[in-house]
Amino acid sequence: MALAAIALALFAAGCGDDEPQTGRDSGEGVTLRIAVNPWTGSAVNANVAKILLERELGYTVELVEIDENTQFPALASGALDASLEIWPSGHAADIQRYIEGRRGGPLRDGGVVRGGELGLIGNIGWWVPNYLVEEQPELARHQGLRGSEDLVGGEFLAADPTFVSYDEEIIESLGLDLEVVHTGSEQALIDRLDSAIANEEPVLTYFYEPHWAHRKFDLTEVQLPAFDEECEEAARERDGEGYDCDYANDVLFKAFWLGLEDKAPAAFEFLSKFRYTTDDQQEIAFLVDSEGVPMRQAAQRWIDDNPEVWRPWLP
Repeated sequence: MALAAIALALFAAGCGDDEPQTGRDSGEGVTLRIAVNPWTGSAVNANVAKILLERELGYTVELVEIDENTQFPALASGALDASLEIWPSGHAADIQRYIEGRRGGPLRDGGVVRGGELGLIGNIGWWVPNYLVEEQPELARHQGLRGSEDLVGGEFLAADPTFVSYDEEIIESLGLDLEVVHTGSEQALIDRLDSAIANEEPVLTYFYEPHWAHRKFDLTEVQLPAFDEECEEAARERDGEGYDCDYANDVLFKAFWLGLEDKAPAAFEFLSKFRYTTDDQQEIAFLVDSEGVPMRQAAQRWIDDNPEVWRPWLP
């Protein structure tokens, strides 16, 4: 009986060795580099992923601050392993070159793979406060801006200059007399908007969804000409020259270095499954930007409260 018990134990141990390595130790000794673009939603994604990759799978994760344009060659070369929030409407040329491998350049074509949808739909556009539209309903359409630019202060507020935008091209194409004012960052744009709305001043701004600020500010999106094939071509082939439309709605997705699956198969599976809702992401972003909660603490709070969301991401 003793010999049988030993044999059974050895058999079980042997079977255990054949099991795929999962859990806390599967990423031991491997460092992953995840992009953080200069907006809060991107940082939210990256911090949630970092906590879980380190705690549940044993990886070391470095968060790399980088703009959304520079990240594509970094992903293609393996300097970055993943970016968790791609807004495709502004990156047709990058997708064509780095993901589809159909453009030439100093770096090799390709090198980047799609990592699946993030679960959020993005919408970039022009916005005015509701109190302006209540007084001047024509401001809800681009035709109402022409000749009445003074009703929005004669300015167009832009955000971080590294953000994908075609606002200067749209303004020129639509014949609008607006001065583009670059606020410099997402937070600076929010601060400027906050001040204008608090004083019920005229303001026209670049902004986007999803964003927690829509909980705080009552904004109306200005109707621009519908996105069409000519604008798609302008974004892809002409660097925005002649762009005269609204932005396309964005199905946000993740992008990985081509070698990630071989380097870190458990991380590749986890990040491929990483998918949540706008409410999930913006719950964390609101805590950070509006309530002043440190990013890691806010991400940890969401993780503690929502295990049913993230546990299915684990290998």
